[in-house]
Amino acid sequence: MAGQSGASTTLSGATAGTIGDVTNITITETMETIDVTSMDSDYREFIASWKDAGEITFTCNYDGSASGVADALHTAYATATAEAWTVTFPDSSTFACSGLITSLGTAIPFDDKVTQDVTIKLTGEPTFTDKAT
Repeated sequence: MAGQSGASTTLSGATAGTIGDVTNITITETMETIDVTSMDSDYREFIASWKDAGEITFTCNYDGSASGVADALHTAYATATAEAWTVTFPDSSTFACSGLITSLGTAIPFDDKVTQDVTIKLTGEPTFTDKAT
């Protein structure tokens, strides 16, 4: 059975640097479809259309220090421009892309840790590099 622990996965951005204390990363790519169903079809039929590089969403523990994650993320958000982002998996494979932070939220529960939820909208084609053999 193939599988891999997510422990030791890293996320880094050109402006933000390596993001520390990440607890969850989700990479979502999408593709639009075109309905080509005709009246002689028994089922709906679709063909591929535009690909969307999608988004990277992640959650990290809040660190409000001047050199902390919150400051780095706010700096990257404030630039309002796409930058290089890389997710490096524990086996050294990578997902590299260009994207800009479109959402930056902070959750402050009264009975748990403070976290930040971030969305990076990807632009252009991402690149997946397989692990070194």
